[in-house]
Amino acid sequence: MTDDFLAKGGKAMAGLGATVRMIRQNKGLTLAEVADDEVTASFLSKFERGAAEMSVAKFLHVLTRIFTTPEEFFYIQAGTESAAGLANAGYHHRDEMLAQVFGDSINLDSPGKRRTALKDLDQRCQAAEAAYRTAPGLVSMLHWRVQQILRVLVTNLVQEKPIAGVTGTGEYSAEALQYLYNVNDWGEFELYLFTLFSFDMRQGDERRLFRVALTRSKKYASFTGAPLLRFDIVHNQLFLEMNRREYAAAGETLPLYAQLLDDDPDAYHEIWYRFIYAWWLYRTDKPQAGEKMGATAVQLATTMRMKEAAQYIQTLLTRIATHGPDFDYSFYRQIIQ
Repeated sequence: MTDDFLAKGGKAMAGLGATVRMIRQNKGLTLAEVADDEVTASFLSKFERGAAEMSVAKFLHVLTRIFTTPEEFFYIQAGTESAAGLANAGYHHRDEMLAQVFGDSINLDSPGKRRTALKDLDQRCQAAEAAYRTAPGLVSMLHWRVQQILRVLVTNLVQEKPIAGVTGTGEYSAEALQYLYNVNDWGEFELYLFTLFSFDMRQGDERRLFRVALTRSKKYASFTGAPLLRFDIVHNQLFLEMNRREYAAAGETLPLYAQLLDDDPDAYHEIWYRFIYAWWLYRTDKPQAGEKMGATAVQLATTMRMKEAAQYIQTLLTRIATHGPDFDYSFYRQIIQ
C-alpha cells in the first residue's frame, strides 16, 4: 500500500483523521487506549484534527489499534463503490488486529493437542490476568476473558464432557456485552468478538446480539476480504444452539441459513447447512428425515470432490444417529477466518 493509494482512497491524508476519530468514538475508545509506543495520544489527536500527517505504516497501525481493517475504513470513508475496488486493501493485518484480544491460535485436532492446548491456556490466563492488573483497560480485560473462555471450552473437550452445562453462564462475557451494546455500528472486529464471547453469553443477550450481528454483517457481502462472514455467523450460531440443546431456536435459525444460500449460493456452506439440518432432524426425533438430508450433504461433498469433507461428515452422521446429544461436544466448531 502506498501514500498515493491512501490519497486516492481518502482524498487526502489529512482528511482521514476525522474518520479515524469517528470510528474510535463509536467504539468507545479513548485516545489513551488507542495510543502506544508507536503513536502517542497527542500525535493521534493532532492527526484526527487534521493538524498532522501520518505515514502509511503508522496509519495501518492505528487502524489495528481501533479494530478496523483498511477495507472497512474506506467503506466508511468513501462508500461501497470505493471499498469494492480494494482487492488488496491490507487484510494481511487482520491477524494482528484480532491477536490483541484473541491471542495466538490453538490446535484442538487430537486429544494430545487438546491437553497441550489446556496447559498453554493455563499459562495464558495467568499472563493475561497479570497484564490486566498491571495496565487495566478494555483490550487487556477482553484478552484475559477470552483466555478464560477458551480454557473452559478446552477443559470440557479434554474431559470429554458436553459443553451444554458450561455455556451461557455470563461469567466471563459482561465486559464484552457492555462493549458490544455500546457500539452503534459494528465492524468486523465486533462480529468476531461476538462469535467468541457468545459461548458464555446468557441466551437472551446472545440471541439479541446475534440479530445485531446478522444485520451488521450484510455490508460484507461486497467486501473482497470477508464475503462469507454472514454465512460464518449463522453457521456458528447453529453450532452453539445445537450444543446448548436449544433445538427450537436452531429450528428458527436454519431458515436464515437457507435464505442466505438462496440469495448467494456457496457450495461449502451448502454442505454444512445440509449437515446441520440433518443433525437437527436427528435431535428432534426425525431420524429417517435426518438420514435422507444427511445423505444429500455427503453426496454434494462427493460431487464437489471434497473427499475428506464427505468422509468426515459421513462419520459424524453415523455417530449422531447412534449416540445422544452428549456426543455433540466432540465436533463443536466456530469459524473465525
